[in-house]
Amino acid sequence: MSVEGIEARILARQMEKEVKGKTIIAYEIQNSEQLQRIGCVSEKSVFEPIVGSKILSVTSRGNTILIKLSNCWNIVLGPEYGGNILLHKSQAKLPKFHFKLDIQNVILTVSLKGIGCIHAVEDKVLKTNYLYTRDFSQILDPLEVDFTFERFNERLRDKKQNIKAALAGKNAVVVGVSNSAFQDIIYRAKINPKRNTGTFTAEEERALFKAITQLVEERLEAGGKNQFVDLYGKPNLYIPKMGPNKKDQTCSTCKSKIEKINYSGGQVCFCQTCQK
Repeated sequence: MSVEGIEARILARQMEKEVKGKTIIAYEIQNSEQLQRIGCVSEKSVFEPIVGSKILSVTSRGNTILIKLSNCWNIVLGPEYGGNILLHKSQAKLPKFHFKLDIQNVILTVSLKGIGCIHAVEDKVLKTNYLYTRDFSQILDPLEVDFTFERFNERLRDKKQNIKAALAGKNAVVVGVSNSAFQDIIYRAKINPKRNTGTFTAEEERALFKAITQLVEERLEAGGKNQFVDLYGKPNLYIPKMGPNKKDQTCSTCKSKIEKINYSGGQVCFCQTCQK
C-alpha cells in the first residue's frame, strides 16, 4: 500500500516529535543493492556526513519526508510505493530494513516495498533531487492552508486534461495524491475516471474540491488509511469509500456492481451509475 501525502504528513509529525534535536550516532544500509543500482538509495559512502549531525526538523510535502540536519545535509525519504518507517527503543528484534538510523535513545528503520527513495543530499544540491523538486514545489498541497477552491480551480481549468492525470499524474495540479486517494476522491465527487476536466460544470468543480478536503480531514483524523502502519507500528482506521479493496463489491450508495478498468497506467474501481 502506497504512502500518500496524508500518511507522509502523519509520519513526519511523529518523527519530529521523537527525534528533533537529537544527534545521529550511526547508520546502516542492508539489502539495498538492487535499489542502489536504480538510484532509489544513495551509496553507503554518501551517508557518512550525516553521522554526528543534529536533526533540526522533520517535514513533509506531497509524498516526500525531509529530515533537515545541522551540517547542511538532508535525508530525503519517499516510501511512496509501499514501505515502513518505524521507531524502536532498542536493537532487539528489528525488522528487515534497507536503512537504519541510530539516534540518541531511539532507532529508526526504513524499508521500501517497491520503488521509493532513501537519499542523503547536501543543501547545495538538494534541488537536483527528483522527489524534493517534485513535492517541495509551487504545486498545490491539499494539506496546506493556502489550498483554496479559487487556487485549485484556476489550475484545474488551465490543465484541461483527464481527471486522473490532473490529480495523480506527472503534471498534476496537486501533490501527494496517488491512485488510492484518486479513486476515493472521484467517487465522493461522483465523477467518472475518464472525464476531462475541461468538461466539468461549476457544480462538479466544487464537488471535486470538497471531496479532496473531506478526504484529507477524515484520513488525518483516522491516523491514515487502514493498510498504513505509522511510526509506532500501529495500523490505522480509515477505510476508503472506493479503491482496490472494493473489487467485486457493490456501491454503498446505489448498490450497483463496482466496475474495475485498466486506465491511465493503473487499475481504477468506480461506480458507473453514480460516477458520470
